[in-house]
Amino acid sequence: MMPLRERRAEAPFRFCDYEGLAMPTGQRASNLRELLEIVRNAPLEALHHHLYRSQLRQRFEAWDFPNDFASWAAIALEDRVLAEKLSALDPFAATNLEAARRALEDVMEEHLDGLTFVPWGRPGAEFHLSSGLYFALPGDREAWTPLELRHHLAEVPLNSLYYHFHEARLRGPGDDSDDFSRWIEGQFGQLPLVDAFRRIDFFFYGLAELRARLIGLLDQALVEDDG
Repeated sequence: MMPLRERRAEAPFRFCDYEGLAMPTGQRASNLRELLEIVRNAPLEALHHHLYRSQLRQRFEAWDFPNDFASWAAIALEDRVLAEKLSALDPFAATNLEAARRALEDVMEEHLDGLTFVPWGRPGAEFHLSSGLYFALPGDREAWTPLELRHHLAEVPLNSLYYHFHEARLRGPGDDSDDFSRWIEGQFGQLPLVDAFRRIDFFFYGLAELRARLIGLLDQALVEDDG
């Protein structure tokens, strides 16, 4: 059989650029109880923005907290215990955004019940609820082979990586997979590389770390196939 690095797909993988901007809602919270009320009533798009897109805003920084609520609890409230509880929530495991909202509410309510006072953030460090307007645009990169996919992954903007690996799970067929593994499986069959991509605990990787992990898996698969 032809080596994997030389096999050519019937249809290419086309990279998209993912662009947008955050839009403040005017709502803000100074303490944990106010944040809980905001979460209870926030539009679903705002929850999406703060739960999923925090990777985009932190893509060039140290990756400590995988959502904006956890980050605010740690930095503004200086409550590392709450931050860890909120970090442990995986919104991609929720069946929908309402389920993710309920999970957030449960964590905050349980934490408040165990406190003797409501934690406040320092002045100027309020939580500002935002929404976002984001859209995908056709990019100028396409891959016909796994080797070309590897080269493009090393160069594409991190927002493109986010779109194809994170957002793919929200707009996909419900199989908890990313665009890259779907393409590889559809064009080259059920390779071990497909499962390797889907086993990545991506929610706890920053985008730069995720890029390195994907490239490493592709390099390993290409070398092993050559051998």
